[in-house]
Amino acid sequence: MRTLSDLEVYQRLTGMVEELERLAAESASLIGETALKTAATTLRGMASAVYEHSLSQDEPG
Repeated sequence: MRTLSDLEVYQRLTGMVEELERLAAESASLIGETALKTAATTLRGMASAVYEHSLSQDEPG
């Protein structure tokens, strides 16, 4: 089983964010659009947390 680096997790999450935002723009209803935008925002937060965590591990001390 292959493991993912933090960078790969970040890249995959941001790719999902982009896809959700594309889908939100195509949604036929406000409910669907809002749900997709909310999911994108949540994943963006997760991606940011992974990114910040990986940066903090690279700092000495």
